[in-house]
Parts: sequence; structure tokens; C-alpha cells
Amino acid sequence: MRVLITGGAGRLGINVCQTFLQEGFQVRLFDLDTERNRNSVKELCPQVEILWGDITQPDSVRQAMEGVGAVIHMAAILPPVAYEKPELATKVNVGGTKIVVDLLKEKGGHIPFVFTSSVAVFGPSPNATEPISPENTESHPKGPYGETKFQAENLIKEAGIDYVILRLTATMYLAFGTSDLKRIFSVPLDNRIEFCHPDDTAVAILNAVKNFDAAKGKTLVISGGPGERMLYRDMIRRILRVMVLPVPPTHKFTKEPYYLDWYDTSKSEELLQYQRTTFVDYLKDYSQGLTRQYSALFLPFMVYFVGPVFGKIIVHFM
Repeated sequence: MRVLITGGAGRLGINVCQTFLQEGFQVRLFDLDTERNRNSVKELCPQVEILWGDITQPDSVRQAMEGVGAVIHMAAILPPVAYEKPELATKVNVGGTKIVVDLLKEKGGHIPFVFTSSVAVFGPSPNATEPISPENTESHPKGPYGETKFQAENLIKEAGIDYVILRLTATMYLAFGTSDLKRIFSVPLDNRIEFCHPDDTAVAILNAVKNFDAAKGKTLVISGGPGERMLYRDMIRRILRVMVLPVPPTHKFTKEPYYLDWYDTSKSEELLQYQRTTFVDYLKDYSQGLTRQYSALFLPFMVYFVGPVFGKIIVHFM
């Protein structure tokens, strides 16, 4: 089967493409033609068919959807850009989704369609005492990212097409850019958070296609499960501890409630069987990733010299 993956050149998109390839699918990647995206897809060539285009242009999307047996719609404007450019977020996250949905309707509406939404749709839930789920928690998105994802979900549900909606929790990556470092302060230290490895998220998306008949029509939360629940301060502490860096001063972190939380993933795990990797596994991968990115001497240098001597100074200026 040929699968179309919109937004496939993004960090999670690359992971998803690789996962489908490993399962023997033919993959068509559709994304914007940018220098960053061209660099990202180099590792996928020549196994993946790549089409450059714009999700907000119907003719471009129509070409991408020709001859595909399933559509994974991941193209979106993510934070922090979604908050900086709300009109663009609406154009892409809602308008782009409508174009895909309308074309699916033209084709009869029965092509398996998996939409990657976000737990941002729930909105902040600082007073929650039980895990969050679509069945027991109303959606109150706050801000253009969650709001546009919620609008996209609703137009999908009202379109009369076959679909699976996956509300993804935030995904941690092995490499952190400048924007990632800045964003670590956007979540309160006492916020509940549930880890999910990007590999597990990719498997959930894969299995939503493979088990489409069982999952069809459902909205499922994709997260790590009960064993991966923690407070945000614990997650940050354990990640920074890899380099023997302390947690930055408390005053640097926002006090505003964030949309991440703990989730009831019993239904998604039953249907999609994706929870395979732990936060401990991630920390091992993270250490190995730092070594690959820099050198074999990087971590020993951080652990025995930089961290103990300059750690407090480094995190103070993050």
C-alpha cells in the first residue's frame, strides 16, 4: 500500500516515514520545499517518494493524494510559531485540513485517514485529579495551537469520512535546538507530564493504519502510559542530569498552567499496541545521541569538568 504522509519532513514525520518503510509500505512524503526540509529527507532517499508542495494549495494536495491507499495528515504549524503567527496557524491547521478532507470526500470518503491532533485540544487542566481522556474531559483549548487543532478535529468529524484522530502528547527528541531550550521554561515545574518516546508515537500512527477498521471513528490519546507519569521538574532534572547540570532557578519557569497532563491511554494501547519504550530508554538514547552529535569526549568532559564547575552558571543563563 502507498501511504501519503503530509508534513513528513518534520522531526516526527521523518520518524513516521521510517517506521512505515520498515513495515513494507510505499511512502509518499509531502511537505514544503525548504532547505531545512531537503536536508531532513536526505536519509530517506531513495526509498521515499518526495513531493514538494503546500498543504494550503488544493492542486498541490490533489497531486499528492493520487493513487494512495491511506493518508496520514501531520502537516501543521506547531508552537511556538502557532502562537507567534495565529493567522498562519489557522490557514494551515484548519484550512489545510479542510482541503485534505474535501479531496477525501471527492474520492468517496473511505480511504483510511489518520489525523495527528494534539493533547493541546484539552487545554490546561491544573485541577485535574484523574488522568485525562476524551471520554471524561471536555475540550477547552487555550491559544491558537489547541484551538486550531480542535477546529480541525470538528470539521473531520462532521465531514462523513472514515477517520482516526490521534491526540499526541508532546514528544521529546534526542537533539535540542535553541528553540527547544527556550521552551523548557514554558511549562510549570509542578505540571503533571507523561512521557512518550517518538518511536512509540510513530508505531501508534502506523498501527492506526494497520488496524484502521478497529480504530475507525475514534479519538485516541497517544502517550506513554501509567509508568511514564511524572512531574515536569522530575523530567527536566533527569534530562539535565545526563550532563551533570542542575535544574535552572525556579523563577525562570512560568507559573501559567500548561496543556500537558497525565492521560488514560488504556483504549489507545488496547487498539494500537504502541507503548514499548520508557523514559529510562530515552535517557540512554539521549546520552548516545550527544556522543554522536559531538564526540566521545563530550559527555566525560561535561560530567567531570563543565557540569561540576560551571553547571549553575550555565543553567542561570539558559
